Amino acid sequence: MKSSTQSGVGGIAALLVVAVLIAGMLSLAIPLPGLGLRNWLVVLFQINAGAGQLPPDPLRVFNPLDVTILVLVGVAFASLGPALGRVSTILKVVAAGLPFAGIAVLLITGQAGRSSVMGAGLVMALLIVISGRVGRTPVYIGLLANALLLIGDFATGTSAKPFVAAVVAIGYLMLVVWFALIAVILLRFSTDADSSSRPTLWSPLAHG
Repeated sequence: MKSSTQSGVGGIAALLVVAVLIAGMLSLAIPLPGLGLRNWLVVLFQINAGAGQLPPDPLRVFNPLDVTILVLVGVAFASLGPALGRVSTILKVVAAGLPFAGIAVLLITGQAGRSSVMGAGLVMALLIVISGRVGRTPVYIGLLANALLLIGDFATGTSAKPFVAAVVAIGYLMLVVWFALIAVILLRFSTDADSSSRPTLWSPLAHG
């Protein structure tokens, strides 16, 4: 696949992740039957905040929306690899492959596997650091967002924990920003790759 096309597809995937995450936030104010538009991160927040109505054992409820997020993240990260230049191919494969591996684990266990999104995010943030082609702002946001959500995921139990709820909420908002930045990066790279000039990698973010 031509790099510009691949980056464009990845940029759209990242934008869709943002849309799904925002829909998850709105679902707290607009309750729908079952889990509705709530992804597992919203469920983690509700468990720890002790707020809202959830079905019994909600993290074991199979939610196609969670699988959709995993697929979209995998596509976005796979598309981001070429834009980062010559960095570790192994780490690129890990970052792009973890979400898809998470789908398999989720289907097998019915619960585990979703956290592969955050694991892949941490790897991708590391790759951005190594590449040196993107500014520091996306790196910091990506590292904090994925680390906070991973901590919140592991810290979630069966009872309310307000501090963990706050950690998840902050990480969630940062994750929305993180994928919005990834979308900008990919769409900008797609445009530059189609031009006659050498891709310059989004100067607005180059010194963040």
